[in-house]
Amino acid sequence: MENYFGEFGLIYTPEHSDEVLEKTNIFLQHNPDLKQKYKELNWAYNSIWQIIPQTIENFWSGHTFPHIQSYDEFQISFNLLFFGFYKQSFVSLRSGLELGLLSVYYNINDLGHETVKNWLKSQNSWDSNTPKAEKIWKILNSNSNIKRFNEKYDLQKKFEALSFLHNYVHSKGWKYSNRLGLMKPNYQTFEESIVLKWLEVYKDIIILLITLHILKYPISIIKYDWDKKVGIDNPFPVLEAFEIEAIEALLPAGYSEELRNIAQNDILTQELLLYILSLPDMSEEEIALQISKLNNQMV
Repeated sequence: MENYFGEFGLIYTPEHSDEVLEKTNIFLQHNPDLKQKYKELNWAYNSIWQIIPQTIENFWSGHTFPHIQSYDEFQISFNLLFFGFYKQSFVSLRSGLELGLLSVYYNINDLGHETVKNWLKSQNSWDSNTPKAEKIWKILNSNSNIKRFNEKYDLQKKFEALSFLHNYVHSKGWKYSNRLGLMKPNYQTFEESIVLKWLEVYKDIIILLITLHILKYPISIIKYDWDKKVGIDNPFPVLEAFEIEAIEALLPAGYSEELRNIAQNDILTQELLLYILSLPDMSEEEIALQISKLNNQMV
């Protein structure tokens, strides 16, 4: 690889990033439990896009854009972590957190295809600005499920505990600078303590966002063999049993039980569930036809 240090006078060089990448990979190879935890968190959040309803009215409207962008930010943050750009990695975590909140915020009244429009178009107007946290939480708590859960488990306080991420954006002193408050060289270096901190913060963010999405769409916590009603072409905002179990394994004690209780008492959830259960079971021939059509589309 070409050496940029001498030619351009750089301190942060690709060579240093390669060194951090190698050491990070070795660290995770020696700590497979950490690697597994990241995979579980990543796949759990990735599955959440399925519970945001896609209808004829909102298809391609951009109402899923905040969630998609948040997942992008988390992936970018992970990449930056591997190359030793830790400060920037935390900045991306913050962006992913805010976008994940917006995913619920804009869809809170199932009008995301309308409410997201101006923001999505990046217009220069007051109603297209990204809302501040205070306004976001006011809207989130207008949902009775979120309000009930928040009163019991104080999700808003857990969000506020993550507000330190904002400090990385403006480098609030030595601790939040590229030096990270450490006695280290002024270039990328592998720092085990920072990797461990990143994983802990990522876990807190993913648990918060998953919980909020499930509270908005409680049917997603109900386990059922949806395939026998709709085959492989599932139009409903639900998750497979194995996906729910993977999520529940990540959630703090008491969360799953409370989420199930909320789903059982949510009128819209129960109405949709009853409708799905009233559908006739699909035959093997009908499912085979779905698979055949999917295969043809892929070709």
